[in-house]
Amino acid sequence: MATTTPALEGTNELDRTHSTVQFAIRHVGVSTFRGSFADLEARLIIEDDAASLEASAVVESISIGEPPEFRDHVVRGSDFFAADAHPRISFHSTRVELAENGTATIDGVLDIRGIQRPVTAAGTFTPPTQDPFGNTRLGFALEAVVDRRNWGMDWQMPLPAGGDALGWDVKITAQLELTKSR
Repeated sequence: MATTTPALEGTNELDRTHSTVQFAIRHVGVSTFRGSFADLEARLIIEDDAASLEASAVVESISIGEPPEFRDHVVRGSDFFAADAHPRISFHSTRVELAENGTATIDGVLDIRGIQRPVTAAGTFTPPTQDPFGNTRLGFALEAVVDRRNWGMDWQMPLPAGGDALGWDVKITAQLELTKSR
């Protein structure tokens, strides 16, 4: 970690109300399908000039609602998340770098469907500030692009005019607001 101040030291828990994790993927080459996870957990621990970030999402909390057959195919089906066998997606950092200019780079391992692959998320870090209720809060805006095939999600259909029905690259964005534990 590039910088540490006393205000950063300790455990910081996710504010689930003010945080989002979303994904986006190209659909039939004409639009970008977006989804999010409602049931999130995350914790940032900073001790002795080292930081670690752990996060997870419940697959069943994915924002796909209708039609039910499509939701079941994506959430429970073996082509995508296989939630019955793998109900959580998780991430744990291997390196957290918070630079003085506000940039953040977090290397870690993303576990989807029981398959673990390295991922780097980059973005910005907002240093601690006091909220109106006396809590200390900090934030991250992070982004990573992953190839879904690396986690066994290789469903595809060719389009009649050429190309693929679903993109291989998935953009994951996280807006995380964390509150320092008292």
